[in-house]
Amino acid sequence: MKNLITIVLVVMILVISYAVIFCTPKEEFYYMTSTGYSCKEIGEKWNDGFTATMTPVREGVVAINVDWINNEWKVKSPLKLGQKIYIEGKGYFSVEDTGPFTEENFHFDMWNLDIFYKNYDDAKAHGIEDIKVYVVREAK
Repeated sequence: MKNLITIVLVVMILVISYAVIFCTPKEEFYYMTSTGYSCKEIGEKWNDGFTATMTPVREGVVAINVDWINNEWKVKSPLKLGQKIYIEGKGYFSVEDTGPFTEENFHFDMWNLDIFYKNYDDAKAHGIEDIKVYVVREAK
């Protein structure tokens, strides 16, 4: 009987260890830079009050950069439209908007995101910050 209990305990420890090591979701995060943007900054052409995903522009929204490659816009950012993210020290945001990459700002390409501010001066004051961005996993 003692051997059976020992075997059952060893099997239970192995099963729990396997579950912890292989079944625990990995935390996905990126080191990026952030800048601020507002409707005033982007001008009349894009100032329709909506994001690239056709949701209203509002605080809590971030934009990722897109590139014009082979006559189409490509998202090269590690973040994807529709994702929920947490920016360390700033809070939760939704990736709903895009901004074009330009040659003059090459270092802002795929590793930058823009945080929307209602006030233009707040967006400008944001400057460039190094941030840690976590992708929020939806509960299943």
